[in-house]
Amino acid sequence: MSGLATLETGLLLGLYALLAGIWGVLWALAQFRRTPIVGHSAAAAYGLHTLVALAIIWWTPLGLGWKCLIVGSSLAFLAIPPITWRLLQHTHDKEKVGA
Repeated sequence: MSGLATLETGLLLGLYALLAGIWGVLWALAQFRRTPIVGHSAAAAYGLHTLVALAIIWWTPLGLGWKCLIVGSSLAFLAIPPITWRLLQHTHDKEKVGA
């Protein structure tokens, strides 16, 4: 991999991780504030994340294993916030019943 390809790949992977974090934060915020703008912003962040993932898959010289990891991680990032939210709700509901 050339120096330029390494730099481009690194920047795309950094943007990939950043957008995944933004998606998670906006999704959680959308659970507190039931306004459409926050939910739409979360969806837009995940959409951008998906576009960056596609760019990584198509235009970087990463091996097949790494590209599969990107796909799997993107699917996990989609599922993690709702699963975590349900777990937190379940935990706090148990606390309310026990108190």
